[in-house]
Amino acid sequence: MKNILRRYELLLALSYWLLAISLKAQINSDSLVAVYTQKMHRYLDKENKASEVLSFTKDGIEVYVPATDTSRRKFEFKIPWIEINYFKRFLIFYDSKYLCTHWFPGYPPDEIGEEKSLLYSLKNLKIALDPGHIAGDLETAKMEKKWVEMKKNTMKGIKEDIKLIEGELTLETALILKKKLESEGATVMLTREKPNQSAFGIDFKKWKDSLFHKSLDSAYARGDVSFEERNFLLKKANDTEIFRRFFVSEELKERARKINEFHPDLTLVIHYNVDETNQNWNKPTKKDFVMAFVGGGFAADELDKPEARIDFLRLLLTDDIEHSINFSKYIVNSLSKKLGVPTALDSCAIYLRDNCITTGVNGVFCRNLTLTRTVKGTLCYGESLYQDNINECKALSKKEITVDGIRTSKRVEEVADAYFQGIMNYVKEKKK
Repeated sequence: MKNILRRYELLLALSYWLLAISLKAQINSDSLVAVYTQKMHRYLDKENKASEVLSFTKDGIEVYVPATDTSRRKFEFKIPWIEINYFKRFLIFYDSKYLCTHWFPGYPPDEIGEEKSLLYSLKNLKIALDPGHIAGDLETAKMEKKWVEMKKNTMKGIKEDIKLIEGELTLETALILKKKLESEGATVMLTREKPNQSAFGIDFKKWKDSLFHKSLDSAYARGDVSFEERNFLLKKANDTEIFRRFFVSEELKERARKINEFHPDLTLVIHYNVDETNQNWNKPTKKDFVMAFVGGGFAADELDKPEARIDFLRLLLTDDIEHSINFSKYIVNSLSKKLGVPTALDSCAIYLRDNCITTGVNGVFCRNLTLTRTVKGTLCYGESLYQDNINECKALSKKEITVDGIRTSKRVEEVADAYFQGIMNYVKEKKK
């Protein structure tokens, strides 16, 4: 009899506990709807179309497959407000593709463990550096469309033609920065470490010989590549077409995978920019700006795939965007101050106006790029200066110094120093 009464008491207590949680969830639902609606419109929903796949209700968040010309939108799954913190942990510790294929309602598995907290001592900091692009020679750079080539007759004060390869500049910057960060005790990972080396650890030609067919079959099976595109890539495409239409996207996914497996406290993506209106980049421009990108800025057609909707939810429900904006603020400020380059406004480039959302921080924009969407945690996608600027291209072309065995220009070292100081300023501020 006592055991029966004890069980009844436990069940009654459990019922009251569940009721209390349910009431609390109902009380807070209005404020949660308001908070996430405001955040979605501020940072994530570029074209105000996300409501077609996402609905905030008093009970939770409902996710839908977007409608096509021949179908109405279909219910995909629901996240009750009462389980929102558990779902956040799923988003943090599992990639979007896994969640798309293994998603089920309920609690996370035990092996997830406690959520990572950012360690604000540089000696305990894990930093991922991603040197943009891969080219270490002009042939590869032209496949990437990431090079600047100035003839001496187009500029005053130069005696020979100037050739800049962005993949070389980003790698030199990352290698110098890595040394500086490690000297302060940070643990640093590079997504690639050598010229022409991709995130797969090999160059494009070796990848094409060894991994292309397997990767294409996997992409086709996932639905990422159509039957027609697969046949074209297998039977008709030349190396440049394979590179641009398939390899680049696969290589970016590999970078994101490596970074997320590293579980960094900070991720810095390193790029050098160009003036978009300066066609072919064979003559100098007077424009020069600093900018950085974080996650967000989804266009309507960028929510068609289920993994994109998962990424959208992660950015909405976690603090990744807010932390990334704060981190990027320090990076942009340091780059601008140390390099003497102004921060960009959304009026400075067409893609800033049409493809981005302003964050309220000068020079920092929400933009839905592969890495800003798929890399988890605190991220800055840095664009330090314009390579084709009349003064920058002259400075970048001079290989006048050697830093830790790396032959490079003084300007590249200055960019690395500016990134380093930005990271240090951010960490210093977090310690307060």
